[in-house]
Amino acid sequence: MAQAFKPIVGQPSLSEIAYREIRSAIVQGRVQSGERLVYRTLAEKFGISPTPVRDAIQRLVSEGALALDERGVAHVPVIDAKTYSEIINLRVQLEGYAAAEVAKKAATDPSIVDKLATIHERLAQHKADGNIDAALYENEQFHSQFIKAADMPILEEIVRSLWMRCGPSLRLLYDPGYQPLEIHPHVVMLEALRKGDATAAQAAVEHDLRYAGEHIRRRIEALNSDT
Repeated sequence: MAQAFKPIVGQPSLSEIAYREIRSAIVQGRVQSGERLVYRTLAEKFGISPTPVRDAIQRLVSEGALALDERGVAHVPVIDAKTYSEIINLRVQLEGYAAAEVAKKAATDPSIVDKLATIHERLAQHKADGNIDAALYENEQFHSQFIKAADMPILEEIVRSLWMRCGPSLRLLYDPGYQPLEIHPHVVMLEALRKGDATAAQAAVEHDLRYAGEHIRRRIEALNSDT
């Protein structure tokens, strides 16, 4: 059977690069719910023409990460508490399952835990320094790296989609009213991974998501009731 498609050789297109940058900003909470994303403004920041930016935004709209208003201007959707709860419940199931799978792999590959531990150390330092953007970045990296380590591409794709929908709300974890746990669930998870304890690793991730998620859900509910 003849080969239908030939490999594409070359660097990512400007549209793909713009897509990745905007997606990262959404996932890592560098843009907030309701924030408008104007083609020309972003193009100027990226140093490229508006066309690839428009293509990237249209792609993100099709994925549900962005929405268009009546004038066609893109913005980050404002999420409600019910939708956020649904997203967190899905993440609990999927990321918890991924963590259990990683624990099985980490038992024979300690480099997985070492890499995650390094990321969490940077996260903790950025939080201590009050560098919210950097802390949000490392938090996303921690989750994305252990999910990647699970080697489950379909699950990874679904989780990435969920992160695009809830990422802009993660900044609410840095509200003055948030009370972090005495021992970060990442630390508990890392210890479970070192022991190859799939049940404990899954429980740690689930606790992390539910505890932080409940704070964010309440804040979203309060913010939406004020508008």
